[in-house]
Amino acid sequence: MTGIVIVVHAPLGEAMREFAEHVLGEAGVQMAVHDIQPDDMPDSRVPAVLRDIRAADKGDGVLVLTDLIGATPANIAKRAVSGAQAQGTQCCIVAGLNTSMLLRALTSRDLSLAETREKALAGGVQGCLRVD
Repeated sequence: MTGIVIVVHAPLGEAMREFAEHVLGEAGVQMAVHDIQPDDMPDSRVPAVLRDIRAADKGDGVLVLTDLIGATPANIAKRAVSGAQAQGTQCCIVAGLNTSMLLRALTSRDLSLAETREKALAGGVQGCLRVD
């Protein structure tokens, strides 16, 4: 099963967890969440994210979801993923987290990491539609 770690601007991470639990039930939402505060120093947050990536890896890899590419949470995620990969953990990052992406990732985690990543990306894009 693909592990999932979220690294985003606070309070989006906990809101995403609550949303996923509302839709899927608490049992269907196993993931680590890192809400990055405005005054957090990246150097102090990377080790905890790295620990959670390593803990989430049950042999099938870890998908790290972040909100805004180039922002502090994404940079923290990138550094943690690099560290995890150097330690032998298969993992990757997807930016642009939205609710459709999260649901697709959580419901596709029994697939390979590459397939889970592609399902999450497709969910994120397909969840953005003009409705009027």
